[in-house]
Amino acid sequence: MKQTIYVDVLMAVNFFINYFLLLTCAKFLALPAKRSRLAGASALGAAFSLSVLLPEYPAALSLLIKLLMSVAIVLCAYGFGGVKRLIRNTLAFYVINFAFAGLMVAVWYFCAPQGLVIRNSVVYFNISPVLLIVLAVGCYALITLIGRITGRQQPKELFCRITVSRGGVTCGCNARVDTGNSLREPFSNYPVAVIEKAAIRRLIPPEGDLNFRLIPYAAVSGSGVLKAFRPDRLTIDYNKQTIPVTDVYIAVSETRLGGSEALLNPDLLQSSG
Repeated sequence: MKQTIYVDVLMAVNFFINYFLLLTCAKFLALPAKRSRLAGASALGAAFSLSVLLPEYPAALSLLIKLLMSVAIVLCAYGFGGVKRLIRNTLAFYVINFAFAGLMVAVWYFCAPQGLVIRNSVVYFNISPVLLIVLAVGCYALITLIGRITGRQQPKELFCRITVSRGGVTCGCNARVDTGNSLREPFSNYPVAVIEKAAIRRLIPPEGDLNFRLIPYAAVSGSGVLKAFRPDRLTIDYNKQTIPVTDVYIAVSETRLGGSEALLNPDLLQSSG
């Protein structure tokens, strides 16, 4: 018996599935992903779902296409931020996808619902719009609950205000939470905030000071090292909260960062001291 597939239902179901998988991944990794980017990536995944209408791919080709599409979806949702972070985000997205795929196989095996089709790694099932909305709300509530239990919440704002103190001197500047900033001081493994030199000039230790550390970095434009020092305290004000951090290093940027005076490692929003 042939299964009738409705393109609008196919794309709507896969849009919602991709959106909540991406949202789950963002919450799990504490990524400050924008909802508009998640929606765009979900739309890309929904477009890819049309491959269910094509003949079954060979296994090797199906794996390659799935990998390329997954990378494209992750890039669209979370941005690049370096090869290491892209690999981490993609692997996390795959883990969550595998968990969801296992759930779908269980539904197929135990319930064998009429109208459920899995082909070319795409899931389709005929579902009413009302039930789809109910399931979407339920998924969001479950994701939020998991995030609260694990303590890993994605930042609600990309931009915030920070204050850096050292030796009785304080400087403040505008900062952006940068998912591409995974920098850590090699010996202490403390996260690093990159700040323009002009914004913290008064706090920078003199040349030859033993407080300086060298932080290696890699970016699209190249690689190198940044001079960094440990402040007495870094205070982050975001989303009506104040987060004091002492386990942090400040890397001094000789160039403008663009759009903000500082780039924060997202891990700084999970720590205090």
